[in-house]
Amino acid sequence: MEQQRNKTVSIIYAILYLLLGASLGLCIVFTADLDKMLDTGIGSFLIWYGLYIFLFVIVLFAEIIIHESGHLVFGLLSGYRFLSFRIGSFMLLKREGKILFRKLKVAGTGGQCLMGPPEYRDGEYPYLLYNLGGCLMNLITSVLFFCLYLLLRNIPVLNTVLLCLVVCGIFYALLNGIPMQTKDVPNDGYNALRTGDSQEAKKSFWTQLKISEYNAEGKRMSDMPEELFFLPSDSNKTNAVVNSSAVFFENRLMSSRNYCDANIVCHQFLEGDYNLPGIHWNVLQCDRITTDILLENGKCTREGLMSKEAQDYFKKLQESLTVLRTKYIVSLFLGKDEKETDSYLQKFEKVAAHYPNEEDVLDERGLMKLLKEKLAAKTEQN
Repeated sequence: MEQQRNKTVSIIYAILYLLLGASLGLCIVFTADLDKMLDTGIGSFLIWYGLYIFLFVIVLFAEIIIHESGHLVFGLLSGYRFLSFRIGSFMLLKREGKILFRKLKVAGTGGQCLMGPPEYRDGEYPYLLYNLGGCLMNLITSVLFFCLYLLLRNIPVLNTVLLCLVVCGIFYALLNGIPMQTKDVPNDGYNALRTGDSQEAKKSFWTQLKISEYNAEGKRMSDMPEELFFLPSDSNKTNAVVNSSAVFFENRLMSSRNYCDANIVCHQFLEGDYNLPGIHWNVLQCDRITTDILLENGKCTREGLMSKEAQDYFKKLQESLTVLRTKYIVSLFLGKDEKETDSYLQKFEKVAAHYPNEEDVLDERGLMKLLKEKLAAKTEQN
């Protein structure tokens, strides 16, 4: 089922990107004076070609900013509170009334606007506008850019940029608005659709945002209200919004140093037929490996601890604090080359220096220190 879903999503993405490429090419045909460009010689033509490629990159980057701004604007209109705004790996984070600059890279996302949710009353709260705000802003600005294009279509280069903004805005609205779940994350349309599936889904989405709000305020998972954390029911096993609650529940167990129960939850949701977003599947894999080592479960070999699928996914997440912690622990446990182990620690500290949540860094460091002390005590006993 999951392989079929991934294949379908890949086909849809391929079609959308092909349409985008063709549309951007047509933008040049309609707006640029190609005959004049060719008459100036191949050198000048290549310079113009490079300029348009550069402009396409700028336009795509601008549409990501527009998209995330849409979540911010429509979130504020719906009663949400600003927490953080990220484009690529660059993040602006609000903490104690101050705006701080941090760095965070999340697989499968070009950006993210996180907001604290309004009150959850009688099982209801506004979630549609916040989820679909980015797509709406892409469409709204596309209309505005098209109007500007009609007014300024005789100005070279600018007319191309405006028409590309129209095309890319529609592209981003479709890419994020058509309900789909990629290997890494569900898109906005999926979250909007599946959050409305049931009361459990609505509660799950709300609690995840509330946990993010507490996290932005500097609270550890173990210090947050217990009622925010729960295991999803099996009746919603196909709903990634609901199943994500299991990851937050497991994260709180880890933060509370309840490694035995955390290990049980990891195995349950990794080995069961649950629809988990890739980024959350990765967190459970990391914690499963870590707790297996701490509790001395499983085969004490690299292959026994880390599946090929996990190893392949870890390669995508070279800047993930959790992945670096796991690689360090595995390397330390298996007695790998000291240089290799130290390299993971150095990479960890490099990422930690700009990480948005100091509390998460402390929890990760605590795990690495705990295993190191455990191995040292074991060595002394022998």
